Amino acid sequence: MLDIPALGPSGPYRTRNRTTVADASGAAALELALVPGLVVSHWMDQLREQPPLPVAEAADALRRAADLFEAEDVLGDGLDAHERRVAQLTGTPLAVVRDCDALITSTLRDAGRAPSAARPAGCAPPGATLSEAPAEGAVWCRTGDVFAVHAAGNSPGVHAMWLEALALGYRVVVRPSQRDPLTPFRLVTALRGAGVPPTQLVLVPCDHATADLVVERADRALVYGGQDVVDKYGGRADVRTQGPGRSKLVVTAGADRGAALDLAVAGALYHAGTACTATTGVLVEEDPAGFAAELAAALGKVAAAPPEDEEAVLPCMPRAAAERLTSAVLGRAEDAVVHLAPRAEPLDGTGALTAVTPAVVELPSPRDPSLSYEMPFPCVWVAPFERAAVDALDGSLVLSLLTEDRELVAAATALTRVSNVYLGRPTSWTHPDVPHDGFLGEFLMRAKGLARSAPLPERDGAPARPRSRSDV
Repeated sequence: MLDIPALGPSGPYRTRNRTTVADASGAAALELALVPGLVVSHWMDQLREQPPLPVAEAADALRRAADLFEAEDVLGDGLDAHERRVAQLTGTPLAVVRDCDALITSTLRDAGRAPSAARPAGCAPPGATLSEAPAEGAVWCRTGDVFAVHAAGNSPGVHAMWLEALALGYRVVVRPSQRDPLTPFRLVTALRGAGVPPTQLVLVPCDHATADLVVERADRALVYGGQDVVDKYGGRADVRTQGPGRSKLVVTAGADRGAALDLAVAGALYHAGTACTATTGVLVEEDPAGFAAELAAALGKVAAAPPEDEEAVLPCMPRAAAERLTSAVLGRAEDAVVHLAPRAEPLDGTGALTAVTPAVVELPSPRDPSLSYEMPFPCVWVAPFERAAVDALDGSLVLSLLTEDRELVAAATALTRVSNVYLGRPTSWTHPDVPHDGFLGEFLMRAKGLARSAPLPERDGAPARPRSRSDV
């Protein structure tokens, strides 16, 4: 059984308090150290005392870390063995794990891209010297020093998001999900091997009470979870929540039905249906019942397979967990039309490892609350689309529209709680220049006004210290 330590400012840290992590079949797979609150507080104090990595130095280290993430053995595993182990541990299909790891390494190699896209045009970039900054303008500055991450376990790809904070000079505290501590362990190990000092980045497995302490002691925090987490932290300016996506596809009358079906299938199956950008709801203006039947026929052809199988596309888990999910969907669908019922499909002789097959349910109204009922497997709720009910689309992380109606596109884009609007693309579509849920840099940084009466002299490659406030 693997022994996973925490990674503190002084190196690996093993504790007496440990927890056993089970794999997707329910069998014990590894032991994970749990760091107590007093130790976490001390580590965060140490991080706060350290100056930030210079921007250029951080970018170089992140680029080197991509090579180490791909090439080095960590916990005895090369990258291929690591990815198979993550698939078996989490029940996430191997192809999805590979996709996510590729996202992590591409982000490491281009760490300045997202901050550059997020920076206001009127601001000098972080790390600019006073002579490079405008005489009358603004500089882009951090809003704090320590950034905490409560990572999710539904996808290894979440660990690509917090790298931006490290690139911008934050000291970072990562609290891994107990479902997948392997991906962040490999990533933090690679970053340290590439030259990021341990006093800039720590990996802190811990219990829920200590996790709350991490958020309280950080200047900024990124927290993943369900609606309960959103309710708990959603009102705080210092916490960005990443909760249910409730992403939707709208198909208007006259749209190409074949193209619409392709978009719905791609969105439903994206990352085994576990991603917040996977399609949860489909609203169809013309013959929603017929569309639901076509979608059910397409998704019904998807075969179940163990997560380490090259062809696997569905999530796997212990049988009891799978049966709870299928029962939850069927319970909500009592007054709806079930076109494709989900199943807990055993994948081994004991029935311990189980895949959850797709579901398609037709709802009577676009205002039915089940249209936003997100499940961690491919589960699609189909409803009629009504022009008078455009407001029912609000609250979607991604809203994909298959339409030529410009007024509808404008109305959908104006919805204040929709983060992304796509035309003719699946809800799961991504691009490095398109923010996931706004740019993280908007949350991490601020524009700070800067004006000076005359240029300041440079000394030994660094700006001289001003004699008084009026000099700056």
